Amino acid sequence: MMKNKVLILSVSVALSGCALPLLLGGGATVGTFAYRDKGVGGAISDSEISLKIKNKLYRHSSDLHAQVGVNVQLGDVLLTGSLKDEELSLEAEKRAWQVVGVKSVLNNITVTPDAGTVKKELSSVPLDSWITTKIKSQLFFNETIKSLNYSIKTVDGVVYVMGVGRTQNEVDLVLKVASETSSVKKVVNYVRLINQAVDEKELELADHSGENAEVEEVQETDEVQESEAS
Repeated sequence: MMKNKVLILSVSVALSGCALPLLLGGGATVGTFAYRDKGVGGAISDSEISLKIKNKLYRHSSDLHAQVGVNVQLGDVLLTGSLKDEELSLEAEKRAWQVVGVKSVLNNITVTPDAGTVKKELSSVPLDSWITTKIKSQLFFNETIKSLNYSIKTVDGVVYVMGVGRTQNEVDLVLKVASETSSVKKVVNYVRLINQAVDEKELELADHSGENAEVEEVQETDEVQESEAS
């Protein structure tokens, strides 16, 4: 049996609010959960941020709204989709930054001449939907994984994983499940560990305790690791 290599790209998101340079592109559908370990308040806040960003995209143009996927976790915004030129991609990123509460913008929008065409939009949608459903199902029935803590988005065979992991072992298992799912080309990991998420929340609260308090900047790190997919 031949094995396909699936690239798992792990990115530690900085609190400084700087956009991270990414190697991958693609689009994703928008989805939220009512409750995760980050708390009800966090989920509501992320939902509000997502709606405000989508509204700003729509105010620019209905095409930008339709072709850019927005996913928000703990104030980190993931933009995905396909646009016809780089200027539109930068416009989407700029509008995302305009929303209060955004900590970072991860721009994974690809620039392709046929973006927005029926052929492009329908080419991989059924397979991407199947991949997402398959991964979510496996996570749900795995008793060692709290599946509600994770958000899965798939476009053109690229799987984006966001959320809050309770332990590194749990995160590794989630990535393993995703990478071993049939037809997956790459897995991009944006999961935070729960203690990291709590520390960042405490830092945010401390920042708002004084009028001119400065936010401590955390060094960005990119870690690339390869996993064999059956």
